[in-house]
Amino acid sequence: MQGTKWIIAGMVLAGVIAAAAEAAAPPPAFEVASVKLYTLRQLPGGIREAVMRDPGPIHFQISGTRVSTRGTLLALVRLSWDLDASHVRLSPALADNWAVSEIYEIEARAPGDATPDLTQVREMTQTLLAERFQLKVSRSNQVMPVYNLTVAPGGPKLKPASFPDDPPQTRNEGSTRAHARLRYRNFSMADLVEAVRRQFDRPLLDKTGLTGGFDFSLDYEEQPPPRNARRPGGCDGPAGSGAGDADNSVTPGATRIAGRSGQGAG
Repeated sequence: MQGTKWIIAGMVLAGVIAAAAEAAAPPPAFEVASVKLYTLRQLPGGIREAVMRDPGPIHFQISGTRVSTRGTLLALVRLSWDLDASHVRLSPALADNWAVSEIYEIEARAPGDATPDLTQVREMTQTLLAERFQLKVSRSNQVMPVYNLTVAPGGPKLKPASFPDDPPQTRNEGSTRAHARLRYRNFSMADLVEAVRRQFDRPLLDKTGLTGGFDFSLDYEEQPPPRNARRPGGCDGPAGSGAGDADNSVTPGATRIAGRSGQGAG
C-alpha cells in the first residue's frame, strides 16, 4: 500500500513537471530570418518608385520552407495577426511615423523539412516582429461603427449556385487598379464578406440571413477616401461607401500595437 502511494505521488509530480515544461515552451519561430529596409527601385524614365502610406493588403509567399513578404510595419502586423485595418490602433509614437511609411522585406526559413501552413507562418512572423521591433500587443473590446451587409427591400435576386458541390471560385473579368470586375461561383455571403472585408475602413458583417452558395458578379469602381479622412491604424476612417447599413457594435479583438519609435530591424 505504501508503494502504491509513492507511485501515485510520482505520477502527480511528473504531471506537474510536464505542465511546467509545456508552459515554458518558446513561441514558434523561424530557423533563420532577415528583416531589411526595402530599397526603392529606379523605374524606367528616371522615375523613382513611390511609397504609399497604406499600400493595402499584402500576402505571404511560401515555397517549401522558405517564406517571404514585404510591407510597412502596420501592414506586416495586420498580415501576421490576420486583422483588418479597423482592428489595429498604433501607439502615438508609431501612428504618424516610420511604421506606416517605411517598407521592410522579410526573408525567412521555417525549421524542419515540411512546408509550414499559413497559421504556422503567421505565428512565426509574430515572434519575429516582436523580437526585431520590440512590439507589444494588447487586445480589448471597443464600441465602433461597422457596416452591415443586408438584403435590399425588394428581396434577394441572387442566382443559386449551378454547381453547389464545387468549391467557391473567383474569376477576374478585366479588373483595373480602380475598377473591379469579378465573377463569383458558389460563394456564400460569408465567403463574400471574407473576400472584400479588407477593402473597408471598418468591420463588415453579414446580416443577410442568406444561406447556401450563389453565382454572381461584382462590377464597381473604388471610391477614394475624403481628403480629411484619418488613416487606418490611427483612428476611424471615412463614413465610406455602401457596403450595407452603418451601425455601432462591440467589436472583439481590437488590437493596440506599441513599439520603439525608430527603425527596428537588423
